[in-house]
Amino acid sequence: MSKIFHGGRLDTAIAQYGGSREDWLDLSTGINPNPYPLPEIEFDSWHRLPDENAQSDLIKSARRYYKIPEEMAIAASNGTQAIIQNLPSTLSGKKIAILAPTYEEHQHCWVNAGREVIKTDDLEVAIELADIIVVVNPNNPTGKQYQSQVLLNVAIALQKKSGFLIVDEAFGDCMPELSVVPNMQNNVIVLRSFGKFFGLAGLRLGFVIGAGSIVDQLNNKLGPWSVSGPALAIGREALANTNWTIGMRLQIAQNSKDQAEVIEACGLKLIGNGGLFMEFEHSRAGELHEALLKEHILVRPFLKRDTRLRFGLCKNMEELERLALTIQKTALKNNA
Repeated sequence: MSKIFHGGRLDTAIAQYGGSREDWLDLSTGINPNPYPLPEIEFDSWHRLPDENAQSDLIKSARRYYKIPEEMAIAASNGTQAIIQNLPSTLSGKKIAILAPTYEEHQHCWVNAGREVIKTDDLEVAIELADIIVVVNPNNPTGKQYQSQVLLNVAIALQKKSGFLIVDEAFGDCMPELSVVPNMQNNVIVLRSFGKFFGLAGLRLGFVIGAGSIVDQLNNKLGPWSVSGPALAIGREALANTNWTIGMRLQIAQNSKDQAEVIEACGLKLIGNGGLFMEFEHSRAGELHEALLKEHILVRPFLKRDTRLRFGLCKNMEELERLALTIQKTALKNNA
C-alpha cells in the first residue's frame, strides 16, 4: 500500500511556496494551538531510564482522567500510532470494518497484516460483515460523532461472534461525554491520544484501554521504556490538572464554534466540527487550497475527496481574521 498522506507537512509547503516557519499559519493538523504550559522537569527524567514509579504515577493520573473502570487495564505508549500498528498482530479477526472516511493509518495497518478490510459509513453493515469494527469518535476528518450507547450496543452485537470494537478517541478530550470508557465491555479497545488536546504532539504519548489480556499483549509488543521520562512526568501532571482541562475544553468549544461560523460566512459548507478541527465542503476546494498556500496558510486537502478541506483551530482572533481575509480574497463566496 502506498504511503499515507498526512497533515503537518509544513516543511514541504515552505520548500515549494517559500517563507520561514514564522510566516506560516499551519492549520493542517488537529493539534491544540494553545498547549499545556510545560512544567519544570527534574534532571533525572532526562538522565535515567524511566522507572516503574514514574510509569505507575502516570497510569494513576490517566485512570482518573479517563474514568477507567477498575476491572479494565491501561497501558501507555509513545503515541497511539504504535498501538494501531500492533493491533493486527494482537487480534485474530479476519474481516475488519472501518467506519470511513477516517484516519487512514487504521486501514493501512490492517491491510499490511493481510486482513480483509471493509470500508463503510453504516454501523449495521459493519456488524453484519465484520468481526472487528474500527470507529474514530469524534471522527477525523469529518467531525462525525457517535453517542457512547450506540457504540456500546455495537460491542454487544459483536460479542455474539467473539468480535471486537476498537474505538479511537484521539480527539475525545474535547467531548468527554462521547467516551465509551466508563461503561466499556471486555471486547472494547479504546485508544486515547495525549498530544492533540494538550497541544504537545511532539511529546509522543498515548494510551490503550481494554481487558487485561489484550492490554498486556500490546504492552509486551511495545517493549520496555516505550514512554520517555519527560513524557511520563509531563503527562502525569497535565492529566491531573483538572482546572486547566476544564477551562481549555470550554475555550476550544467556543473558539471552534466561532471559527466555523466565520468560515461558513466566507461561503464554505460546514460538514462537521471535531473541536480541534473542522471539515468544510466547496466545489472549488482545490483552488482555495492553492490560494491559501500562496498566502502561507496550510490546511488539509484530500486527494480522493477533492471538494473537502479540513481546517485546524486558529490560535487566536488575529489568526482567524487572517484566514477569513485570505479566503475572501479568492472570491469563493460569490462564485460557489
